Amino acid sequence: MAEQPLEADAAGTVPPGEPPVSGEPGPVGGSGDTSRSSVGGPVIIRERYLVDTGLPLPDFDSPSAKAFSVEDRRDLGRKLIALVCTPALPTRVDTMKKVKGESYTGLLPLVEWDSAFWPPYGEGTMIVVLDRPMGGRVMNRLARKEVRITEYDMPRRIIEPLAPGLQDLTDRDAPHRAIRPDNIYFYDEEMSDVVLGENVTSPPGYDQDAIFEPIDRAMADPGGRGIGEEADDIFALGVTMGLLILGHNPVAKMDKDTLMRARLEHGSYTAIFGNSRVPLPLLEPLRAMTNDDRESRWNHNEVSHWLTGQKTSQVKRKPIVRADHAFTFQGREYSSPTVLAREFSKSIPEAMRVVKEDEFENWVKRGLDNKDMAEAIKGIVQNAKFHKDGFQGSEDYVMARICTILDPSAPIRYKGMSFMPDGFGPAMALEIVRNENKSVPSEVLAHDILSMWLNQQGRTFKGATDLQKTFAQLKGFLSIKNPGYGLERVLYEINPSLPCQSPILAKEYVATVEHLLPALERASNNTDTSARPLDRHSTAFIAARFDQDIHPHLRALAAKAADTSIIGLLSLLAFLQWKLRQPPVLGLASWVGGLLGPAIASYHNRITRQELEKEIPRLVRKGSLPELFDLVDNAERRQEDRDGYAHARTEWLAAEEEIRDIEGSGNERLTKAERAGQQASAMVSITLALIVVTILVIVELL
Repeated sequence: MAEQPLEADAAGTVPPGEPPVSGEPGPVGGSGDTSRSSVGGPVIIRERYLVDTGLPLPDFDSPSAKAFSVEDRRDLGRKLIALVCTPALPTRVDTMKKVKGESYTGLLPLVEWDSAFWPPYGEGTMIVVLDRPMGGRVMNRLARKEVRITEYDMPRRIIEPLAPGLQDLTDRDAPHRAIRPDNIYFYDEEMSDVVLGENVTSPPGYDQDAIFEPIDRAMADPGGRGIGEEADDIFALGVTMGLLILGHNPVAKMDKDTLMRARLEHGSYTAIFGNSRVPLPLLEPLRAMTNDDRESRWNHNEVSHWLTGQKTSQVKRKPIVRADHAFTFQGREYSSPTVLAREFSKSIPEAMRVVKEDEFENWVKRGLDNKDMAEAIKGIVQNAKFHKDGFQGSEDYVMARICTILDPSAPIRYKGMSFMPDGFGPAMALEIVRNENKSVPSEVLAHDILSMWLNQQGRTFKGATDLQKTFAQLKGFLSIKNPGYGLERVLYEINPSLPCQSPILAKEYVATVEHLLPALERASNNTDTSARPLDRHSTAFIAARFDQDIHPHLRALAAKAADTSIIGLLSLLAFLQWKLRQPPVLGLASWVGGLLGPAIASYHNRITRQELEKEIPRLVRKGSLPELFDLVDNAERRQEDRDGYAHARTEWLAAEEEIRDIEGSGNERLTKAERAGQQASAMVSITLALIVVTILVIVELL
């Protein structure tokens, strides 16, 4: 195979990343263009760092972020770069928090980060400020023969400087996950210090070509490769070392699907480096660092022992599982269950037909000599027959389970999504934001597919217990349909760096709850104010990012009664402004004030309603949502209105009764007259009778 220099290896070593989001801006200031352009003034980060929108630095671009010149207003001589991230792509804010301002050996220092409006994009995005590596990319220097690193120099010049920083990241549960030849720099102009570049502008592993990922994570979608662990960084470091010492990518022109199949059938080292002349001093370390069995792969301690000349453990090569005879599927023969599982996931209807046949069961039993696997698959197929009308009987669910049994270490594969459990968050975000597909992530949670995968693992997956708890909580959120919950709540809970995806705030990049009210204030100037300022996305964003109890507000917001719901919305916004001590929001107050009709109409007293309608404009001009809420839903005023209404109602009922008594009508009046006449006649009769009896008694006595 023809060699391809690393510098020109766009298809293999320097991945272009995912296709751009629909409507995403292209590169700012094309390759090599460092001329100043009129695309807007500088963008200020944290009131200190001025990012020049017209001065790109393409030599420092990352696959998912463009580099620009930065000026530190407190230190004008400091050399910095700013990486402007792709707006719709989740970033690694959790890692930023851990490494900001820290000095790690072998890692490019992260100086600052924040979200800001980026004029060339016409929307907000995340901007990361880092030290500028003055010596440029190691890969480019090697390609231009400006520096030479032999197999004897490699441990000392490259691996030894990087290893301590990677160990520090591992200790902080923040593996690098972006180790590749084009992300290693000379920190100084003398090219004596080597550092790893940034790893925070995209999800873990997202910008990596598949050859830098262990097989399990390489089979996942780029956004679903997961945070990973120490072993994943060691693998990437090994492949990077191999490519740098060879000076080219030996599999750059190889079809990716063919390469993956070769890795599954023969192992990663053999598939990537098997036909290359790896220098003897690096042969064993390279094999050990790219071992597909993560339990046998070198860790940081063993790398350190190798660097210091200490004895290292002998590399254990776990045999690849193969059947003693091939199974034919869609005209091709398969001896490996891992390769077959991958093909099954691509052709589910045909795979479902095959797994029901005796031939497949016999192949698993005899060819793979695995009766337990055969019985497990048979049980899944039979169970599907009893649940043919439910999700457990669907082909996608059944095949997801069968593929996990055939290859437990492979990523979860369901309805086109492929991800590791610790990569579900970014995978879900990309599926919803880019593909506008909400149903598949919802089904993954609702059907417990994540737990199904974890339960199938022969080894303990790192963080499995915490993941199980997280998934159970997310499933609970998903089952509640009220505002503040549902799939939107899941999205923000599992993606702490994802900005609010409300259409109203789409261009604002609202990454924290503190940014929400100012963004709504700006949106009030160019948004249809007949709609509510909070939708399901913004409400769920608040619920996920605000550390205060807002359940009473959410309950009111979810009420069917229009007056209660709008008061719930106002109370939530007022609570945010009060708790976060935010300045007046005149536009937002006017927006909400125009929606308070149902709340005002809920008062019974006409005079009270008139007073409220007269008072609201004054408070709107103050921009105080708490005062507006207190006016509309004041407890004393509400109680007074209720008491007055109850008293008026009592008086009205009494007056109504009196009117009916006085006025009566037709038959009722005649009936009363007859009854009164009858009573009078009876009294007269009784009186006359008594008189007659008395006279008779007197006469009798005389």
